[in-house]
Amino acid sequence: MTSNSKSAFVTGGFGYLGSHLCKMLIENGWTVSVFDIKKPSHPYYTHFFPGDICDKKELSRAFWLAENIDVVFHLAGLIDISESIAFSSKYFKNNIGGTCSVLEMMEEYKVKNIVYSSTAGLYESSEELLTENSKLNPSNNPYAASKYCSEVAIRYSNCDHVIFRYFNLAGADESGLIGEDHEPETHLIPKILQNLNNVEIYGNDYDTPDGTCIRDYVHVNDVARAHLKAAEYLFEGNKSITMNLGTGKGQSVLDVINKVKELVQDNIQTKIHPRRSGDPSRLVADISLAKETIQYQPKYNLTDIIQTAKVWHIK
Repeated sequence: MTSNSKSAFVTGGFGYLGSHLCKMLIENGWTVSVFDIKKPSHPYYTHFFPGDICDKKELSRAFWLAENIDVVFHLAGLIDISESIAFSSKYFKNNIGGTCSVLEMMEEYKVKNIVYSSTAGLYESSEELLTENSKLNPSNNPYAASKYCSEVAIRYSNCDHVIFRYFNLAGADESGLIGEDHEPETHLIPKILQNLNNVEIYGNDYDTPDGTCIRDYVHVNDVARAHLKAAEYLFEGNKSITMNLGTGKGQSVLDVINKVKELVQDNIQTKIHPRRSGDPSRLVADISLAKETIQYQPKYNLTDIIQTAKVWHIK
């Protein structure tokens, strides 16, 4: 895959997905401008512009200096469901307001294309695989609602767009150089690896075979690769679209814990807590549309995901 020296503007480029996407872009010959409130955490960028996506002055300066942007990968946003319930206004201001700021700058600087990070958390829990037309429930939690409103803002903009609804991103780059590193960490696999003696399970009374939530775990590099394909899709003049990114296979919390136990060859101590508010019982993707549209094909399975995460964790 080549870019012919295309230019990407990546909001949140020092975050989890952003790091993996930037590495892939640089390796494919792109010019990469990162806009992030965080300090640089990897070397995979051409330009770095510090700032908050809600600050239009900082964002405008970055757009002006970056020049000739071919596509915006809008990854920046707050992602903690529990925090969103406690501080809903903060999530609406950052995620919706930040997206609107990005869209305004794109219009001002005549940037046509955007690829947006949305969430499968918008969907109503279902025993069936979730298609892009499955029933939505943005009221699952404020985080999901903020993502839904951002999707609507993008659809009403004049931008050509690909909106990706991610299922559960996990794993790390095979090089071991970058991986999942949230502060605080809220995602299941890194939390298990960080503390084998106290793995917290939130709810074991869901309507699932083992009583724990079922999710679709997809490797971060499979998702990053899909972003490059989405950009090429837009460059070819195709219509704007919303797509799921997952694997089409679901694993319960206990499935993941048992797989980690098998791979690290160590005992894992668990503690059961009450359900967390806003957690659907089962979310698994139908990825047919992404397969047909951008030839998306996940490369990694759950074992690969945990193995790469383990290497990153050890390093």
